Amino acid sequence: MRILTLTLLLFYNSLLIGQEIPYNLVYNNTEYVELTNPIFLCRDSIGIHHYFKLEKPIKILNDEVDSIFIMNWSNLHIGLGNSKNKEFDLFVPLNTALRKKTISSDSVGFSISYQIFGNLGDRIIIIQWKNVKPKQTAEDHDMFNVQLIINEKDGSVSYLFGKMPPFINTLFSLFFQGRNLALYFIDDFKSFSSSKNEIYYVGQNWDDDSIIEIEKFKLLNSTFSDESHSVYMHYDHSGADLSSGYIFKFSLLGPLNNDDINSDPYVVYPNPTLNYLMINDKSEFYNYYEIYTLGGQLICQGKLEDQIIDVRELVKGNYILKLFTNGKNYKIIKFVKQ
Repeated sequence: MRILTLTLLLFYNSLLIGQEIPYNLVYNNTEYVELTNPIFLCRDSIGIHHYFKLEKPIKILNDEVDSIFIMNWSNLHIGLGNSKNKEFDLFVPLNTALRKKTISSDSVGFSISYQIFGNLGDRIIIIQWKNVKPKQTAEDHDMFNVQLIINEKDGSVSYLFGKMPPFINTLFSLFFQGRNLALYFIDDFKSFSSSKNEIYYVGQNWDDDSIIEIEKFKLLNSTFSDESHSVYMHYDHSGADLSSGYIFKFSLLGPLNNDDINSDPYVVYPNPTLNYLMINDKSEFYNYYEIYTLGGQLICQGKLEDQIIDVRELVKGNYILKLFTNGKNYKIIKFVKQ
């Protein structure tokens, strides 16, 4: 079984090589606050599907969205799309099978609702799953509170978690469903049986498991299922503790704002450089780096050894360097490769 798992992991990893990740991930500890005046879509059971349509479309991750769907796949699935298109992005903030109401006397106690804040151009839509219970739980009172936040101003989508059950309980609940804690979304989703699906998921960096980032694999000529693919998209708690609330924000990776770039000329040297970048920041110790083009494309990344970065393989031009202290805090510097 371990050999099969390793083979599959190597296969999926091979699909990642050379692929551009067009999305950026930021995560931090954020307090979960329940909606005060939500519109309820469903309580205690999920029908064929529920959706609501916006009076004015909203642009999210470079897609125009006018319809938001809650799907009926016994899971926390939300679809963001346009009624004129057959494709939409499918978001899964928590990969667990739900316990659903089957008869009128069977009260499970969960609800799905939403609330819209702000004016056109500055709207925030929050979709809330409250008191969600997995099919299998360690304790009967174990449940999840999750929100999906759509932000029109910056075109981002976020997962926000309320207080989680103890980690061992969460692990137990998911393990006996054949699943891991997996947070992901499927780009341009048509169906689970589509000949091609691109899945972007929150995972640990292959070289440094303290770094949490977006990974990607393409599913070709196969059927996607939460149960079978969850194990390959796991998110581990080591870099972010969900037990006290956490937010994961997905945004489109684009040109960096000049205000984000550090102006201190002595953080890295020499600049311009021909072979190596030396880091000279007495206030921080960095353990990881990423290098981007000015257009936002990730070129290379890796662990920092002795605060030196080898840039000999880069072509001549201008680049953006991100230096990370612990996977969350970073500094951005512009440099020139000669």
